[in-house]
Amino acid sequence: MGTQNSAVPVKIKLKSAIQHPGQETDKYELEIEGTIVEKAGNRYLRYEEEQNRELIKTMIKLDPEDALVMRTGAIRMRLPFELNGKRVGTYANGPLEMDLIVVTKALSIKSEQTAGEFHVHYDMHSEQSLLGSYQLTIHYAEGTL
Repeated sequence: MGTQNSAVPVKIKLKSAIQHPGQETDKYELEIEGTIVEKAGNRYLRYEEEQNRELIKTMIKLDPEDALVMRTGAIRMRLPFELNGKRVGTYANGPLEMDLIVVTKALSIKSEQTAGEFHVHYDMHSEQSLLGSYQLTIHYAEGTL
């Protein structure tokens, strides 16, 4: 993938499904451009999106043992994933900020030089309550998908 810290442009196709307790599943799809970056021996997928005219930057650490989704901007979020484990994360939107417990049910990363897939299925809890069950799948590739 080129030299350390060099960003390779990629096309990204994101699909998410969110099941809040007692509600229908919400599905969301996004096609966007981003970059793959290698830094300190780790691979990261980065992209920016706009929601309600506010910018949100997302960075995903593509590590099957220690994956992480970090968002900054209008929404600030840190979701660490460990297969079959519980990790502490955070979510903030404006003045609202809360700790989360992230319970990872499935985590897979398929990675080639400039293409790959990231999939995670997790439950998110706050203060002993289930907030929802989430599935996120991201395909990325240099050029076209």
